[in-house]
Amino acid sequence: MIVSDIIRNNARSRGSSTALVVGSRDVSYADLQDLIEETAGALTARGIGYGDRVAVLAKNSLEYVQLYFATASLGAILVPLNFWHRGAEHAYTIGDAEPSLFFVEKDYDEVSAEARAASPDLPVIRIPGPEGDRAEWDEFSAGGSTAPAVTVDERDPHMILYTSGTTGKPKGAMLSHRRTVDDGLAMAATLRVTDRDVFMNYFPPFHVGNWDHMKPFLLMGGKVVLLREFDASVVLELLPRHRVSVVLGVPTMLHSLITHPSFEATDTSSVRLLYYGAYDPSGIMDRTADAFGAREGKISMGHTYGLTEGGPFVTWCPPDDVFAKWGSIGRAMPGVEVALLDDDGAPVQPGSPGEICVRGPRMSGYWRNDEASKAALAGDWLHTGDVAVADSDGFLTIVDRKKDMIRSGGQNVWSKEVEDCLSQHPGVADAAVIGLPDPVYEEQVVAIVVPSGEPSDALAAELTTFVRTRLAGYNTPKAVHFVTEFPRTAVGKIQKHVLRERFTA
Repeated sequence: MIVSDIIRNNARSRGSSTALVVGSRDVSYADLQDLIEETAGALTARGIGYGDRVAVLAKNSLEYVQLYFATASLGAILVPLNFWHRGAEHAYTIGDAEPSLFFVEKDYDEVSAEARAASPDLPVIRIPGPEGDRAEWDEFSAGGSTAPAVTVDERDPHMILYTSGTTGKPKGAMLSHRRTVDDGLAMAATLRVTDRDVFMNYFPPFHVGNWDHMKPFLLMGGKVVLLREFDASVVLELLPRHRVSVVLGVPTMLHSLITHPSFEATDTSSVRLLYYGAYDPSGIMDRTADAFGAREGKISMGHTYGLTEGGPFVTWCPPDDVFAKWGSIGRAMPGVEVALLDDDGAPVQPGSPGEICVRGPRMSGYWRNDEASKAALAGDWLHTGDVAVADSDGFLTIVDRKKDMIRSGGQNVWSKEVEDCLSQHPGVADAAVIGLPDPVYEEQVVAIVVPSGEPSDALAAELTTFVRTRLAGYNTPKAVHFVTEFPRTAVGKIQKHVLRERFTA
């Protein structure tokens, strides 16, 4: 089975069922399949075939979904671009992926022109945006023909998804048809998805939160309400209208929902499951559980863990265990093998920190980056770079990013542990702990803090003492810096490499 079979199979068996709701339009599986075939023919007429890359710079739309499945049906490879990036960052991605065709939404004309300066011959086609500028897309669609029959191997890549870059320059993870379908089936089983489920997708299309969390619902013949982007007002308006049954969120999104003025008046009775992936030192998920009535049994909650290079699903803490094991990312998903390994590749004992390493649905490697691929897949394990401990029941709790481990005075300092400590102080709204070069101690522990009130030297000294009295001395920050906000990725991850560059300078 390949990715494009997800829609094609349902078009045959449940053609009249709604696949997508986009704005005021309901698109059935049969109609969506017709649109995908039309787009595949148009791509063929433009010379796109097996192995060709097609880049897209746009927010969510029906046409973007058509491109996702149409490229897969041709054996071509979709390359979504991060619409928050600037011209130089797009130029890097385009230079790395070398697409044969570039679809751009009008809002990004200026930045795309800057990005194409080094690739002036790259053909560009307008993809419709909210302004309804359809003329170029309609001409593209009308100029196609019947796409040729293509034999696509399930091991072939259908998408190159560039990592969010929390630790440096993005790398293109090659995602195969086999990886995507196998993971989708495991997700569907784990989330207990049926054809009656309704899922709302508001994640950006350059992130796994979009394509990979939408797929189990499309695989099972469910309905997906596709939003252009996340907007708490729109989500709360449409959630009861479409009787959304499954909600996915990260803490920043869920915080926006539960603190919105209209949340209390919103009918959330259709929601059966809220699942999330979260590092949550500020207790947002606790407040979300209370707001949705999860502890009272009004909805179920589940905690998932994954990554672009994985399925992305890797582990799952199910509703039956999520409160008893609060904060745990759970245990391995069906079809996934997880091990916690030390630096020598040996398993660690329960209670000891080890890197989360994975076998199962995962990337094929990084696009044109053999060195990084070999490092990430060393020993036939996908090395996630995340450090966790396992309890006696096998439930995992993330300790830190391996790359964020600070080596100070011969001791390993886990920045998450220090961040969790700082977050307990009433003067701290958010905190990030990084290691900066130190001529004596290798690295010094540095805390970057968003204060809940006014920053001051007195508060900095108080926070240093606060950590020293609660953790081993080597965890104590040597310096505390205050900021108004953190640089973050599309789904709220703090970009610590940006903080290191700033405060090293």
